[in-house]
Amino acid sequence: MAKTIGIFDSGVGGLTILSSIVNEVSDSVEYHYVADSLYAPYGAKSIEALLERSRRVTEFLISKGSELIVVACNTATTQVISSLRAEFDISFVGIEPAVKPAAQLSESKRIGVIATANTLKSGLFKQTLETYASDCETFTRIGEGLVEAIETGELSSVELNDLVRDHVRYFNSKEIDVLVLGCTHYSFVSQLFEKYLGHGTSLVTPNEAVARRVQSVLETLDSEARSVRSIYVYSTSGNLWSLKKLIAAENLQVDQVLQVQI
Repeated sequence: MAKTIGIFDSGVGGLTILSSIVNEVSDSVEYHYVADSLYAPYGAKSIEALLERSRRVTEFLISKGSELIVVACNTATTQVISSLRAEFDISFVGIEPAVKPAAQLSESKRIGVIATANTLKSGLFKQTLETYASDCETFTRIGEGLVEAIETGELSSVELNDLVRDHVRYFNSKEIDVLVLGCTHYSFVSQLFEKYLGHGTSLVTPNEAVARRVQSVLETLDSEARSVRSIYVYSTSGNLWSLKKLIAAENLQVDQVLQVQI
């Protein structure tokens, strides 16, 4: 059996994680990515609703042969990954805001985190702050409107530009020197964040760390690598045009893009 990785997010944001994994993983792997865009955003959903969606998508990815599933969504990781691990006999890799590297990088010990409401209020996020950033003053902000704007695929829109500028203005006023992008969607507009951030302020994402973790877990699997890498992308929404546009933005070579009912 070939090595197969399943990846899912509330929508298109996890494509940035998929791209990082493809660049990091040395084996030729079969990838199955689900953008649950019909039910996006996850950021304000109840834990029950999040678990139901995550469970359904996990079952779909397992049906595709996935031996490892990457929960490429900060909200789903912080809220329900422990439940998924208890329910399914399969390896999971999660994602959470890169607080630890941000705290290590910060010289002023003033860091910012922009994420969804559910991520910021989660127990896991609070525990991460206490463990790795207790010596920092942390400023948090809900990325209101960003997920919805990015899902349209219009990354150069005036609306999205104005949204990022307004969010960054808050962090600049707090004189931070490191900003954590705590939602995978936001990586699509990292250049916009960099454009408006104050001089000397660094931007941090967890993408590379997640990719390295996936490579590490993959090495423990008994399956053999495929002779050719393949990538299949599925969306629960019928708006495949936006999805294809964002796939192109990540320079991903995808075999098929399909709509699915999950």
